[in-house]
Amino acid sequence: MNTRQEQLLTLVIEKYIETAQPIGSKFLVSDAGLELSEATVRNELRELEDEGFLTHPHTSAGRIPTENGYKYYLSKIEWDKLKLNKKEGEILESFFGLDDKIQAQKNLSKSLAAITQETVIFAFTQHSIYYTGLSNLFSKPEFVELGIVGDVSQVFDRCEDCIPAFYNLVTEEIKCFIGDEHPFGSMLSAISFKTGDSLVTLLSPLRTNYKRNFTLLQAVKNLLNK
Repeated sequence: MNTRQEQLLTLVIEKYIETAQPIGSKFLVSDAGLELSEATVRNELRELEDEGFLTHPHTSAGRIPTENGYKYYLSKIEWDKLKLNKKEGEILESFFGLDDKIQAQKNLSKSLAAITQETVIFAFTQHSIYYTGLSNLFSKPEFVELGIVGDVSQVFDRCEDCIPAFYNLVTEEIKCFIGDEHPFGSMLSAISFKTGDSLVTLLSPLRTNYKRNFTLLQAVKNLLNK
């Protein structure tokens, strides 16, 4: 992938994350301020699609990322340079000031789910699991179809079966798992880390703000390790 294609892929993904709408060449030229013709952009997008990084819904001329597109995008992020929003960090910390450790962890999970509008799974151990923010997941545009909602809801019906297998994949380092890299379903992403016996996972559609969510999970990790 050349530099221009990488720039276009990043623009498509980040705008799609923001809007949940397919992104067309007209937007990339006019709104993103690229000094390229629409014809050039269309050709580059077509090549990115041919290479499996983008696809387009049959009802739209715009493109959306594929699983491989997201994986490439994530591989290029300089995670150590991302900065936490100070106010969001303070909100998380305010929910963690309890003597009861388990309740503090639950409150922290609820706060994280509320800030990110995603679902949080907190496994105290492999066999003691708490999750919150499930309605956030089902309110996403990706899951408006009842059949898809049913498929995703089954993940939580078998959550206790998924977590033990996932434990072996997760380390103390925060990592993004996409599609078939985790046991929760190919239409979801999981950003996870372990601390001691506990495992924390932020579960979302593939379309999610990975950069922001990473910084928030880093803040959660820091609080848990205090």
